[in-house]
Amino acid sequence: MAWRFKVSKYKNAAPIVPKKEDWVNDIKVGAPQSCGNHVKASAAFIAFNVENRGGGSLGLVPLDYKGRVDSSTPLIHGHSDLITDFCFSPFDDGMLATCSTDANVRIWHIPENGLKESLSNAEYSLPQFEKRVENVMFHPTTEFMLSLAYFDTVKIWDIKHEKELFSFSGHEDQVQNLCWNGSGSLLVTSSKDRTVRVIDPRTSKVAYEAEGHKSPKDSRIVWLGHTDRILSTGWDASRVREVRIRDVRNFSKPYKVQPFDSSTGILMPLFDPDTNMLFLAGKADVSIMYWEVTDKEPFLTEGLKHNGSVQTKGACLVPKRGLDVMSGEVNRLLQLTSNAIIPITYQVPRKTYREFHADIFPDTPGYEPSSTVSQWLGGANIPTKNISLDPAKRPNAKFQIHRGPLSKREESKIADADTPVPAPRSRISNGTECKPVSEVRPTLSKPMVAVKETVEEVEDENPSKLASIRKAFETRSVSVDEKIVERRREEVRQEQTIQEEEKENVSDQVTLRENSNRVSAAERRKTFEQRMASVEDKPSSPTPKRANVTRSFRRVCKFRHLKGTPGHKSTCIENLRELSRTTPGECDGLAANSEFVVLPLSGPGGKLSVIKHKKPGRLPDGVIPSLMNTSNVMDFTFDPFNDHTLAVACDDGKINLWHIPEGGLSQPTNQPNETFMDVGSSDKVTILKWHPLAAGVLAAATGDLNIKIWDIHRQSVALVLTGHPDQIFSMAWSPCGRYLATMCRDTHIRIYEPRHSSEPISEGNGPVGVRGARILWALNGKYLVTVGFSKVSERQISVYKSTDLTKPANTVGIDVSPAMLIPFYDPDSSTLFATGKGDSTIYAYEIGSDFPHLFPLSHHKCGSVHQGLVMLPKQLCDVRQVEFCKAMRLTSSVLEPLSFTVPRVKTELFQDDLFPPTFVSWEPVMTAAEWLGDTNRPPRTLSLKPSDMVSLSESREQQSPVSSQSNSGGPHTHIRHETPPFLKGMVPTEVRQTQHKNLNVPEEAQETQARLEESMSQQMDQISKVLEQDRMEGVDSTEWED
Repeated sequence: MAWRFKVSKYKNAAPIVPKKEDWVNDIKVGAPQSCGNHVKASAAFIAFNVENRGGGSLGLVPLDYKGRVDSSTPLIHGHSDLITDFCFSPFDDGMLATCSTDANVRIWHIPENGLKESLSNAEYSLPQFEKRVENVMFHPTTEFMLSLAYFDTVKIWDIKHEKELFSFSGHEDQVQNLCWNGSGSLLVTSSKDRTVRVIDPRTSKVAYEAEGHKSPKDSRIVWLGHTDRILSTGWDASRVREVRIRDVRNFSKPYKVQPFDSSTGILMPLFDPDTNMLFLAGKADVSIMYWEVTDKEPFLTEGLKHNGSVQTKGACLVPKRGLDVMSGEVNRLLQLTSNAIIPITYQVPRKTYREFHADIFPDTPGYEPSSTVSQWLGGANIPTKNISLDPAKRPNAKFQIHRGPLSKREESKIADADTPVPAPRSRISNGTECKPVSEVRPTLSKPMVAVKETVEEVEDENPSKLASIRKAFETRSVSVDEKIVERRREEVRQEQTIQEEEKENVSDQVTLRENSNRVSAAERRKTFEQRMASVEDKPSSPTPKRANVTRSFRRVCKFRHLKGTPGHKSTCIENLRELSRTTPGECDGLAANSEFVVLPLSGPGGKLSVIKHKKPGRLPDGVIPSLMNTSNVMDFTFDPFNDHTLAVACDDGKINLWHIPEGGLSQPTNQPNETFMDVGSSDKVTILKWHPLAAGVLAAATGDLNIKIWDIHRQSVALVLTGHPDQIFSMAWSPCGRYLATMCRDTHIRIYEPRHSSEPISEGNGPVGVRGARILWALNGKYLVTVGFSKVSERQISVYKSTDLTKPANTVGIDVSPAMLIPFYDPDSSTLFATGKGDSTIYAYEIGSDFPHLFPLSHHKCGSVHQGLVMLPKQLCDVRQVEFCKAMRLTSSVLEPLSFTVPRVKTELFQDDLFPPTFVSWEPVMTAAEWLGDTNRPPRTLSLKPSDMVSLSESREQQSPVSSQSNSGGPHTHIRHETPPFLKGMVPTEVRQTQHKNLNVPEEAQETQARLEESMSQQMDQISKVLEQDRMEGVDSTEWED
């Protein structure tokens, strides 16, 4: 029983909290909800979740960073949604893996000196998965191996060779956590089905399975180093938090259950296998518990608890290479709060810290991988080589490892001295065939690695025995790396020729070989730096590079609080009847201009109702005046330069042009003013798009998978665009009128320059769904926005750079719905509205040139579902009410106006920051003949400012405390008060003497004086000179006589 009296070296390890100025302050974490810890650290950096509208982002600071985090600090804009988990590589302090709710996993390279600008382009992205990814974790002994978990599936990925190594989908519910054992041979998972599983990835089998915690709430699990023990945290059936420890040799039930309290936050276990120190940090807790794990009863020994004052959002341990060992720091815990990261040092008290205390700092796993991916797949279970934490034995002062970008790295060449070579057995020497290692389940205890034969022992073997051993090694496939095997054979042949007198120099040769390896590594690093320098010296591209935008944690959007207001009942059009509920997928369902709105009617003949939306009220009963097209209508659109011209596409291959009278339709008509049809084709016309700048140019998508550009004035097809192998979903002209973008059923985006080529000049992958899609241009043609479906029928909005269609710059998932989202884009405010038939929500986003490009605004919730939405021209907006968009919303029988405004205080001023000069979209800048003749003209712009309003910028200039005229001695536009007597001691003498003059007085001092004088004068005017006792009644003087 002597062990009961053994005193632990870490029993008195005490938590030390630094001063607040030594914290990482002023960060915005938000409220991330996932199975991750939300903060991770390498020996060089700290990464943490930050709140960012429009996507998932990470903050990144150096490990030794102290003080405030500036709002302009660069971020990692990793994903379009919340980043659920992230992990640093144990072999590279600059390699970071992230996963997100957007079902993506990405690998990032952090430069050695940290981030100088925000990162948005990942070094490598895994293929998108079906569900949100909850966990990522690097392999503890093998480089480039990444494990991940999403829903009920666990995968292992080779990020260097970009291939999947293992997949297991045997969980019955969501995987909540995973962890490798110390040797990297087994993987343990906990899931929502209340089961703990030990998985052997190389045999694709579950080695052990047992019931976990009784509650299906969040649970965490950690393998206790190289031992056979597994620790998990969760809740029991009574919702009491607990810790369970079980041994894989008796996996069915835990041998230690430690209950705690009934708090709702999950306990995050942080275990240090070197010291057996266990830290339990509960989410939303203010305290952090410290326990020591032992091999004997009571198995868990409580240490000093850290009692803080702020709630915990996340926590992590700093790697041993990042500790200050010369001050007795055996562990450092990073506590993530809502606005800070608190480094908590656990220090072992010693009389002096002038020397390195090796008794409390055992050797720790190093930073060199012990096996390659191919070796691990072949059955190798090699623990990483331990290193000493003694500063005198460090390769460099900081003890940080930076290996460069993943694309420029080569797979580590594991030296033969580190490769496990099984000891010869009698049956091997006899030539008996043995079972391959990959078919044998690894033992659950700490792997026993046979020591490699020395040179003398190899030489003593006879040639026949050596040959049999070599044959056995090839059969057992100890290493499937052919290069290593070939090199080993060559070395064995060389060793057989070594003379007897050279045996005593074997140790020197080994040392020399190690030195040569170090030199080669240095040479490779030098070569890499030279390559990077040569890349930096290359001349820049002639195309203008977009300026790097340094974004704050929260982007300020002027339209963030936009408000959608439906019109009063008196402004609605009611009693709409016989509306068509089925329109083609390529048709938006409504069309409107400054005077009319067109609605499709049900029944045969392709009837369209034309209504003046400026005349609200109840429509009379009876026959609805309509345009009858004699065949089914596929699409319809107004001429942007003529409010009375409507183009209609029919399924019989005809394009009908209708001229609408001034007062609107008074009776049904079936005689279009003009009809166009390509005599060479009778396929139906599916989409119509007018040219934005040239009058009389109309693009029509046809059923023969071509796009025909008509010259309406000549009534002929001028251009034909080919190259679509399937149905065309959507098309859009660029704002400059030079390009035409299309979205096809084959999930490809194509950009055409119609006047120069009939084939696309650019092509890329678009939305993968085949149920429909839309495309439009944004930000003056620099970006493309697509709306479509994912593989799992989720509606998505994607943003592409028009110069790079290989992959989207960002994708945002909306919801799962069968209705196609119809997008509407306002170029003046760069606002995107999107809604679908049968929806009651109008989604609003701001399109930006900086990542994540899609910034969510205030979505508008309607009182009922709608059948369609259409935007009205910009000139109809009431700028006096700060109305930047106006729309018409169609319900089952009512057409109601919808106004989108921005709340502002000074509505009497023209808000020129919200209303830039708008494009004159109602007037052409060229004719069809000029455009077809390769003429390019920019669109005209017009200010929306009324003549009787003062703009906001002009008002600010007029209210400036120091006008430009004061410097020239002219009259003052700003009235300044005389300095009150009680301020003369507070205002500098030279300022009081100059009064309104600007004689060598700094402008800043004048502004301060003006603000101070005006403020104090207003306060003095409000001071009442009547005392409180003046309003009271006194007693009669005679009463004092008594």
